[in-house]
Amino acid sequence: MNIKPTDLVLEIGSGNNPNPRSNILCDLFITNNSQRAGEFSIVIDRSFIVANCYKLPFKDNSFDYIICSHLLEHLEKPEKFIKELTRVGKRGYIEVPNIYGERLFGWDFHLWYCELKNKTLILTRKKEGERFGGFYHKLIAEKIWFRRFFEEYGDKFYIKYEWDNKIKIQIREKNNKESHIEEIDKEVWNLMKKMKWSIKSDYTFYFQWMIKRVIRKLNKMTKKYTWNLKKIYQKDKLANDLAKILVCLNCKNNLVLLKNSLFCNNCNFKYKLNRGIPIMLDKNK
Repeated sequence: MNIKPTDLVLEIGSGNNPNPRSNILCDLFITNNSQRAGEFSIVIDRSFIVANCYKLPFKDNSFDYIICSHLLEHLEKPEKFIKELTRVGKRGYIEVPNIYGERLFGWDFHLWYCELKNKTLILTRKKEGERFGGFYHKLIAEKIWFRRFFEEYGDKFYIKYEWDNKIKIQIREKNNKESHIEEIDKEVWNLMKKMKWSIKSDYTFYFQWMIKRVIRKLNKMTKKYTWNLKKIYQKDKLANDLAKILVCLNCKNNLVLLKNSLFCNNCNFKYKLNRGIPIMLDKNK
């Protein structure tokens, strides 16, 4: 990711594994983990805002960079979200499973097949019967040889799209032709034929992978501990910093920080603060 040291970075749909570089996290679901990998609980270890991605509580061009990883494929209205994304951000990064990854893993809560052609994101709606089970999810969780294969060929299963100022996207409501799906499945199967079980390679990978995992875990624990200290000793500063970048969803007016809420003088509407987390949802929510 082309992120500058001075960039203010927002992550939308941060979920259970936020990017270390993100300054501010944004997610709609705090307790509902049904569409997160392994149903892991959400991580809140820095400034966090509850908001709907279709209606973000920020001024135009508020952020230098926005990270959006594994969210777009979940959305009923991806085009609407893209408009909001490019409104509040100047540059950013989108990551989604491509059609090969979707056919291999078959997330039943994903709505779209994603492809990248001529620097354009193409989303084609999935149909019932193409959302199948979690056999390969079980493999990657339990079999080290499959984990190694997935790490070695990970770029074959994901789209990593960096944008500047605008995002080229095409939405196809009409389902893929059966012939196209059959062609994709053949390519996935040919890729899977490259899997090779090897005691030496598997155990070498396993130990390297475990070391990286331990380091990530320690970094997360440190960040969580630091955040808890900040919430105790810098509570007012954190609240004021968030209040400065947030605006009313309805009129885009600046908000006033009260004891347990953010208040819009223009709309006479209060947005609740839940343990210091702004709940930035409109009146209908």
